[in-house]
Amino acid sequence: MKRILVCALAALMTIAAFGQTKKIPQRLEISQVEVNDGAVELEVFVMPVGEEKHYYLSVGTVGIGDDLFQLNIDPVSELFVYLGNSLAETLESFEQMKALYKTELGTSIQMPGCLSVAWPHEEKMEPVTITFRKPLISKMLEFSVDRGRYLSATFIGKGDLGALITGVKLYKKIHPKEK
Repeated sequence: MKRILVCALAALMTIAAFGQTKKIPQRLEISQVEVNDGAVELEVFVMPVGEEKHYYLSVGTVGIGDDLFQLNIDPVSELFVYLGNSLAETLESFEQMKALYKTELGTSIQMPGCLSVAWPHEEKMEPVTITFRKPLISKMLEFSVDRGRYLSATFIGKGDLGALITGVKLYKKIHPKEK
């Protein structure tokens, strides 16, 4: 009787293991910068999807409000910006962002992105507007998603973006075979 129960239990365990086909995507960090004493975390990471690799920039949590006032009430959702399928495309995307610092105030570009929890979902991609702002003395990029009645936005300073770019370039030197 014990053999029959053990065999039945083993068969049930193998059947249950086959039901686990959906995997949690991997999020492999390339470069990371902590802003405001660790309150905000900026990260460049790669997500392998089959044979392809997708590179993303996480600009952290976003606030809800308008152009002037942002209230941070969602500490879980992150804004992800799609950078490309290779390190070369990633660096090219960063150069587009970096070029905004040399333009007039209010100049903006759009890139695909996603506002979600833990990792980006390709089916939920929407345009993310990246706008050059200069509050007081500092130069910043505003990453925003327009939700109709309100705007979800966060800001990255010029030095923080430069640190992320330096981290990606260093990663590229360390891993020359990676495209």
